[in-house]
Amino acid sequence: MAKAPTIRDVAARAGVSVATASNVANGNRPVGEASRKRVLAAIAELGYQVDRAASALRGASTRLVGMIVPDITNVFFASLIHGVEALAERDGYDLLLASTSEDEAIERRRLHALVGRRIDGLIAVPASDGSMASLAASGARLPPTVLVDRGAESPVFDTVRADCETGGYEAARHLIALGHRDLAMLAHSGHLQNMAERIAGCRRALGEAGLAGRERVVYGGHDLESLRGAIETELQRAGPPTAILALTNVCALAALKAARGLGLDIPGDVSIVGFDDFDWMLALRPYLTTVAQPVDDFAASAWALLMRRMAGDVASPVERILLPCALKVRESTGTARPRLEAFAEAQARA
Repeated sequence: MAKAPTIRDVAARAGVSVATASNVANGNRPVGEASRKRVLAAIAELGYQVDRAASALRGASTRLVGMIVPDITNVFFASLIHGVEALAERDGYDLLLASTSEDEAIERRRLHALVGRRIDGLIAVPASDGSMASLAASGARLPPTVLVDRGAESPVFDTVRADCETGGYEAARHLIALGHRDLAMLAHSGHLQNMAERIAGCRRALGEAGLAGRERVVYGGHDLESLRGAIETELQRAGPPTAILALTNVCALAALKAARGLGLDIPGDVSIVGFDDFDWMLALRPYLTTVAQPVDDFAASAWALLMRRMAGDVASPVERILLPCALKVRESTGTARPRLEAFAEAQARA
């Protein structure tokens, strides 16, 4: 069996000192770009692999970063993972991924497993807004950590989130301008701050239009079919909503399925606005009007914060980064007049 290449072999191939080769491989200290490129080429040619376990035992950087998300099958979280993974690769880190299934007990177990691998840092979308803060308060020894999307008010962690209140506000204003007066908001639950902010933004727009109290908030849980059933029931009530503001990409898919299942025309019978912006929203007609969250900026901001903390900046105050959303108007929203007139005629005949 061929002997595994050592850091001395890498140094010899690259024509640099062992210390320089080690600094490139382990990221201990900055190295000139020319030397860095030669070392990286030598690593690739020799198939050299850093011994992470040995680095951990020596108390050195393992070049490992952990990432926790509630659901890796959700396209929003998958896109966030993809963005962070690319940045980790660029900077010479490996990413260890864990999913919590929106369960705080699972989250604690996954965190202990990641910490046991001696990760240098952690990026987390918490199972709940307060779960990570509770872990820190309990004395859990966590590496430098940045929270994304949730836990915005955590007192001990840097956070990155979207301006969800403005996103909900702009979506509702768009629907109101089209003549909609009865809006349904479809959400997973009322326990997350980002959902509450989207609902608050919608209510602010309704209040400004003299329509306070006209909204209906429908909670359907985290399962796609449960969400579909919840909004389908709402659409079958007497005096149904003429527009749906779906507060996540999963909620948007559920709303589309419900409308299609009931034979409703979009937007002729019901307008739909989603949250997040992904390729599937442009795959079928009508293209979905949506509030786009800056997922790439989430990843970049979280990674920059984490790199700064891992570099030793522990004195700076906790940082809060708030990123803007963007309303993208497409084909799934239209005037409410035909639906309202049809409903009024039906009421008159009854």
